[in-house]
Amino acid sequence: MKKLFETVDVVIIANTTVRDENFFYVTRLPGMWEYSFAVVFPDRVEIIAPPLEEGTAHTYTNRREMEKLLKRMVDAERIGFNGERLPYNHFRYLKKLLGGKWIDVSRILSEQRAVKRKDELHLIKKACRISLRIVEQLYQMDERMSERELATEIEHEMRKNNACPSFDTIVAYGIHTASPHHTPTNKRWVLPALIDLGAKYRGYSSDITRSFVERRGKKLHEIVENALHMAVDEMKSGVAARSIYKLVEDYFGRYGYRMRHALGHSIGINVHDGFSITRNADFVLQENMVFAIEPAVYLKRYGIRIEEDVVVGKNTSTIIR
Repeated sequence: MKKLFETVDVVIIANTTVRDENFFYVTRLPGMWEYSFAVVFPDRVEIIAPPLEEGTAHTYTNRREMEKLLKRMVDAERIGFNGERLPYNHFRYLKKLLGGKWIDVSRILSEQRAVKRKDELHLIKKACRISLRIVEQLYQMDERMSERELATEIEHEMRKNNACPSFDTIVAYGIHTASPHHTPTNKRWVLPALIDLGAKYRGYSSDITRSFVERRGKKLHEIVENALHMAVDEMKSGVAARSIYKLVEDYFGRYGYRMRHALGHSIGINVHDGFSITRNADFVLQENMVFAIEPAVYLKRYGIRIEEDVVVGKNTSTIIR
């Protein structure tokens, strides 16, 4: 948090009509916490919330009490806020109520969250391993299931493992694999098939994709898989993210293919947690960042994507297993 308080004296994370995941990040408290505020100081976090959360927060029963608590607690000149999640009308209201100079710290919060603590790494790995166990079960799946039925079964398995989906599961058969974000339908099993799933465990996400191919897709599958391992082999602390993208982009280009989306994205509390590995990425990798790496090629009749979750190390990176 040190960098955060170089420019501000206090940070307000507000759960208003829009939920801010940073509330969970700074408090470690699960749940909805509707119309609650986390007031973050260099040495502590105070919470202001409705009576539903009595016992773990300073509670209020009406707007006047809420305003009194905020004014008493936030006696500062430089107030940080998350401009990416605080609605404009709430920003105006709070600024008028509390005065001071308001500074958008959303970029710093994203940078802070990108480098994972030991406890966060543990939870991400747990989420990933739940997903990987479900992936293994796919090889024995009932091929009579439709896309929608298989997606439902996958998400049911997550809940049986004390997790929930970190995003809507993608199951695509045949020509549907040519669409990166296909919504499952009643289409019955046919190759190629693409399944993209992610479990969320105790607030932390995973993201895994597997493509199943027949003879015509084996060569392309091999090319995409090579691209994945090529990227992971180059990932380490201090490497520019855009250079990893360019490496894979050039490799695909040798075969006449191109990428239609980012090579990867950071994962954590959100499955897309703030940073993407693209041609114009403006950040360098740091130790204990975690990315879902997903090279893919989409043709007119089918597509292939392979995705693994990767922890960046000081001198190398590791696919979570």
